[in-house]
Amino acid sequence: MVRPRKPRCLCATAPCSLFKPNGIPARDLPRQRLTAEEFEAISLVDAQGLNQLQAAERMGVSRQTLGNALGRARRKIAEAITRGHAIELPSEFEGVSPQ
Repeated sequence: MVRPRKPRCLCATAPCSLFKPNGIPARDLPRQRLTAEEFEAISLVDAQGLNQLQAAERMGVSRQTLGNALGRARRKIAEAITRGHAIELPSEFEGVSPQ
């Protein structure tokens, strides 16, 4: 049986819903989708400069869980940049309420 998912404290919101390469219509691009958890991890660690332990405490998850989300987010962003994909950002918290 799968363990129930622990509630997360997610506060970061994306200023837009999509980043894409210039000059190519969005409908013609493959997309990489960031989840709200991945977006929050990137925001706290890379944009705000918190260490992983501080960011994990703010999100209400373990450092390992935060590290996993951060790794997934970085891989998706790197793939999108190097392959010319669009990046879909979360527009809502996907069923997780902010605290």
